[in-house]
Amino acid sequence: MFPERPEPSSGKDEGSFAYLSIRDRMPVILTKVIDSIHRRASQFVKDNNLEMSEDAKLVVSKLSKLRYEMKTGKKLTEIEGNAADASLWNSALKSAKSLVENAEPAWFTVPWLTCECFLYRKIYEAFSLSKHHQEFDPFHEQKECAFTTLTQAMASLAHHVVDRIENANQNEEVSLRLHFDTLLQFCLWGNKCDLSISSGEILSGQTDKLASRIHHMKERILVDNSDEVWTQLQDKSNGRVDFIMDNAGFEFFTDLCLAEFLVHTNLASVIYLHVKEIPWFVSDTTPHDVLWTLNQLKNSAEPALSSLGKKWSQRIEDGTFIIRQHQFWSLPNDYSDMKSLASDLYQDLSNSKLVIFKGDLNYRKLVGDRKWKPTVPYREALWGFCPAPLCALRTLKCECIVGLSEGQAERIAANEKDWMINASYAVLQYAQ
Repeated sequence: MFPERPEPSSGKDEGSFAYLSIRDRMPVILTKVIDSIHRRASQFVKDNNLEMSEDAKLVVSKLSKLRYEMKTGKKLTEIEGNAADASLWNSALKSAKSLVENAEPAWFTVPWLTCECFLYRKIYEAFSLSKHHQEFDPFHEQKECAFTTLTQAMASLAHHVVDRIENANQNEEVSLRLHFDTLLQFCLWGNKCDLSISSGEILSGQTDKLASRIHHMKERILVDNSDEVWTQLQDKSNGRVDFIMDNAGFEFFTDLCLAEFLVHTNLASVIYLHVKEIPWFVSDTTPHDVLWTLNQLKNSAEPALSSLGKKWSQRIEDGTFIIRQHQFWSLPNDYSDMKSLASDLYQDLSNSKLVIFKGDLNYRKLVGDRKWKPTVPYREALWGFCPAPLCALRTLKCECIVGLSEGQAERIAANEKDWMINASYAVLQYAQ
């Protein structure tokens, strides 16, 4: 159906973002998890709770072994335990081929998408196989801190949303389109807040003055298919819109702001919010994050945040916002495998008017995280995956991009060496 796909990104290419991530960034993330659970073990000792302390120490031991294997480029090991996804994971690992001739499928030789997802699945495994820490989210403290740090940015956006939605004239399409474009851009640039890219560090300045800058940032959107997205939303025969979520915190807040606009203006009647089943890529949204965030908003001293928190909690209760989770979102497979590995999910998404994929990891999975030429059409790079009209909102944080015009990548690279990884550029791409 298509020409042969190019080779996946991997750690075999020294100096690439994938290589530097495996060598430097991913070990830092794992070390922070180890340090946090080690502190937990020490506190249990102080509390004279030796059973909990020993349980935490066993987790530390497993994660320390994992860190050693990653740092030394060892072979990827099987997923242990009887979790529902274990067989799918082990099947994927068994079929994972080394991209280096005559080498084992190891951290630096298999596709980067595989080994990066493997890291987070193994972190989850260490906790899930423990006796007392099975429900522990090692990233929740970081996500909480990020939420608190960026509360003022959320409050500013909340005032905008409450004011614009309450005063929007639904008979004036120009006005509605302007509000839509603003919230869509917030939803897009909110993706800059990614703790896995910053190795868990909270960059408090990443949303400073975002509201005043948002429209000036349009020139940094390398592909802008917002017209096509707006046109698709006019389809009144289908009221369902799906969000494939990325980060908790500020980005999740921007997603809900856009979702609220769509419902309020009758561009959607129901919003499906797809989240991860397990802690994932440091800041990815889980069901617990959704409930925790809404609780924080409802109890906020900021009236606009409190108002939205109560409204969104009610929307979940009455079924306007529906939280969905599926094990496929935390498999190492790209989305061209969804139809065969998760036909139920593929069929479910096919009922949507528009599926919005958020963030860098979703983008990598959409296009296979491969070394495409930047000018390859977005639709072609999807490799047959298109259960419904879909839109990708993504700030660039890795060396993977498609759908650019001839010479566009070269012109930017001539002035900005790190343009593909520093989240200064974005794409808003649509396919059907």
